[in-house]
Amino acid sequence: MTNRLIVHDIADKAEAGALAEIFAGDTVFSATPAVHHCVGCFGCWLKTPGRCVLKDRGSDFAAMTAAHEEIVIVSRLVFGGVSPDIKAVFDRSIGYVLPFFYKVSGETHHAKRYDRSPGFRYIFYGEDMTDREKQTAKKLAAANMLNLGGVAHEVEFCESPQDCLDLLAARRD
Repeated sequence: MTNRLIVHDIADKAEAGALAEIFAGDTVFSATPAVHHCVGCFGCWLKTPGRCVLKDRGSDFAAMTAAHEEIVIVSRLVFGGVSPDIKAVFDRSIGYVLPFFYKVSGETHHAKRYDRSPGFRYIFYGEDMTDREKQTAKKLAAANMLNLGGVAHEVEFCESPQDCLDLLAARRD
């Protein structure tokens, strides 16, 4: 069984509870209520390596990411990307990587802090998603996975949070 971190922005308590039931035994992190936004102080690199200096439940998100084999992100699709609450959580995980750089296919990326390379699975929801938004989301997911040293990624789309729950329950492995 895969050790998963599920990060979601599902505000409805019943749906969020159903998500926790589907992934019983895994770590479920709700992006709502929102964590404090990253302030760009680089304290997670200089003062407390791998740990955000801001004191809230997002402080240890980088270490939480490193402790899991798979990261499942359930997010409302917003302009071809994750919701603002999900983005705030992942912005706080910059300590997951090191402040040093290397090149990948001609692009500059941060070096990995941890040996583990998680897989990423994005499940976006929203009504009236355009093909262009979906393509943007797929590109963003691939870029985020590469930036965090991930090994693979999957992107899926649903109309509602409940549809995401149904998909996850049907494919639970």
